[in-house]
Amino acid sequence: MNAYVDAMRRYFDFKSRSGRSDFWYFMLVVTGFGAVALAIDLAIGNGQDAPLYITALWAIPHYVPIVAAAVRRLHDIDRTGWWVLIGVIPLGQIVLVVFYCQPSTPGANRFGSRHIESGAQPVTAAHQQTKPTTGTPSLEQLERLAALRASGAIDEAEFRQMKADAIAAGRA
Repeated sequence: MNAYVDAMRRYFDFKSRSGRSDFWYFMLVVTGFGAVALAIDLAIGNGQDAPLYITALWAIPHYVPIVAAAVRRLHDIDRTGWWVLIGVIPLGQIVLVVFYCQPSTPGANRFGSRHIESGAQPVTAAHQQTKPTTGTPSLEQLERLAALRASGAIDEAEFRQMKADAIAAGRA
């Protein structure tokens, strides 16, 4: 539900990035709400002779956030947001699903730094400090890196690289 709230809060944000899990959790919640709205419409007799009023009331406020989340997801894999337009051609949706399933670009790309997944703490300069003061990486530094990985603030590849940098700096 945090991913849904985050995406709705970023209603008109077409410039930043959103991670894979944020995007898919948002889409899961939106699809669930849409299915409930459609079920209510069908239960009260809409759809046969009357328009789907409840479904329309759900769809209208969610259209822009869905497109914005899709654009941010494409930015996260270092693709321009204009790729969403491929969805209007036959089989274009399949291409988009493949794109949406790709892992995030590690670190910063041309669309900015990696968006922190819902609930994760932002990576600050203090968190990224890996140069030890005693000649070897302290246990505290390695634990801090492990905590960042566990919270989702950095992925496995970033964790390995930062750990290797800390160890190499400790040997220098």
